[in-house]
Amino acid sequence: MDYDYKALGFKCGLEIHQQLDTGKLFCRTPSLLRDDKPDYTIERKLRPVVSELGEFDRAALEAFKKKLTYIYEGYNDTISLVELDEEPPQPIDEDALKTILEVALISESNILDELFPMRKLVIDGSNTSGFQRTMLVATGGSIKLKNKNLGILSIAIEEDAARPMEKTDEYIVYRLDRLGIPLIELATAPDISNPVEAKEAALAIGNLMRITGKVKRGLGTIRQDLNISIKEGARIEIKGVQELAIIDEYVRREVQRQIKLVEIKKELEKRGVKKSTLKGETKNLSNLFSNTNSKVIKSALEKKNVILGLKLENFAGLIGKEIQPNRRFGTELANYVKIKTGLKGIFHSDEMPNYGISEKEIEETSKALGCKKDDAFVLVCAHEEKAKTALEIVHERCLQCLIGVPEETRGAIDEGNSEYLRPLPGAARMYPETDLESLIVNPKILKEIEKRLPMSVAEREKTYSKMGLNENHINGLKTSNYARFFEKKVKEGMDAKRLAVFLLEGLVEARRNGARMENLNEEILEEFFKLIHEGKITKEVQLELLVEKSKNPAEPLENLLNTIGATGAEKGEVEKVVKKVIEANKELVKAKGMGALGALMGDVMKELKGKASGKEISDALKKELSK
Repeated sequence: MDYDYKALGFKCGLEIHQQLDTGKLFCRTPSLLRDDKPDYTIERKLRPVVSELGEFDRAALEAFKKKLTYIYEGYNDTISLVELDEEPPQPIDEDALKTILEVALISESNILDELFPMRKLVIDGSNTSGFQRTMLVATGGSIKLKNKNLGILSIAIEEDAARPMEKTDEYIVYRLDRLGIPLIELATAPDISNPVEAKEAALAIGNLMRITGKVKRGLGTIRQDLNISIKEGARIEIKGVQELAIIDEYVRREVQRQIKLVEIKKELEKRGVKKSTLKGETKNLSNLFSNTNSKVIKSALEKKNVILGLKLENFAGLIGKEIQPNRRFGTELANYVKIKTGLKGIFHSDEMPNYGISEKEIEETSKALGCKKDDAFVLVCAHEEKAKTALEIVHERCLQCLIGVPEETRGAIDEGNSEYLRPLPGAARMYPETDLESLIVNPKILKEIEKRLPMSVAEREKTYSKMGLNENHINGLKTSNYARFFEKKVKEGMDAKRLAVFLLEGLVEARRNGARMENLNEEILEEFFKLIHEGKITKEVQLELLVEKSKNPAEPLENLLNTIGATGAEKGEVEKVVKKVIEANKELVKAKGMGALGALMGDVMKELKGKASGKEISDALKKELSK
């Protein structure tokens, strides 16, 4: 379903978080995610502190109430004391700073004269320090869309969080390899007018980041947060949208959710429901279910749990109301309970009979709770204290129905839906970083960066077409991290078509053959192409050499040529091997003459193992066959 978004008073803005392919932001360890077994783990607890305003951040308080233990996994060779919060941060990574300044200049944003590192309070365990370091770099500017320029509110650079590996009701395991990887955070003005425009804006911002050639690629390296509201609703932040293809669907479904919540509010007003009439009284109903046939409830009672019930005055039919595709208001209540207590679900009257609960048990429950015709009820089965907390959360969320849409942060889930994560954070969570000095932005450096800004996607399409690249190669290169390297080498005289094939196909083949691509930086590729130009690396051994170099990045390429037995052939060696192969295939040569060239080429190349180029071998074969 689509809506008249203008009539709804729809507002939407994007926050794009893009990982940079540089070193970590405030330490000199590599930005490398690892899957091998960690060398050590440490355990910590975190707690909130008051801000300089003397206030606690509400999101931090909610995280603290969960009383979780945080377990951190690390590696001796790629994780430092900075990630462990055992040592002060180091100066900012220059490559990361240069990249965000490029993004700001391309966007025509106003770069600040002085950049101040700040601490953003985060105690969900994703930062060992209990805060995330962030730095505002620029304000203003715009992103060009098809029909308008979308305004930019801010461009900041910040540390990515640690990587969650395992979650339970008691602890979360984080891996420290992602902690500290630089993120560019670009926030737009709330001027996106419809879901399709939200998708267009995300694509345009993604391209803006990619043309720098300094961004990480793949799932999880770019995350979109959506800020959405309608006139009768409230501002909702949906975090962690990774599927660009359905970003428009996330917008549509959040608008639908807010419309349905407003409908619930209006229906409650018609029914005369007020804060004073929604009493929140709970009752222990365990005795009513002592002989139940419901396997779920029977199993829970056998574990010494209790069943508590809550009457919701005049809520009949509303808990089962669909608010997003395949999600009812009851799902929303269950999600709140799960996030805040860890319990997996609730039972409510709008979905009964179900779960093996009989009509008789429903009648007895309604009677025990004093429910009338228009009343609903909710049941929770758990240890008494947790069950009571869960029903308090249900009651509190139902009270929020009287205002319509509560402001909150939600997490993106499958197919465009979302679920509650935490309250919206307030201003009380930001304070100055005392371990780092501010940075003065040097105007001379800015001018130098401005002289070397990357071409836009449109400019690259036009330029690459003039170079003779086909459409596939143009599309592959125009936002590739190798685009600027490609342009540089072509200016130096390399053949554009051959280089494009190598960067787009050769490197992919190397990765498939086990190359560690994170080790193949531009310096290594520069050395690689230099040796190709000098005739020291033949086409036949390029792939094997790249794979070997990626595994031994500190070893000079010329040494690795010896390792793989691909040093140049000695004088007369090619001719000697050619004669040997022809002698072994006398009958074939006698029958086909020059037509045997193709078959013989493979045998000679196999013998020489990359010591000579295909042209050298072909010339030697032709000469010998002509005799």
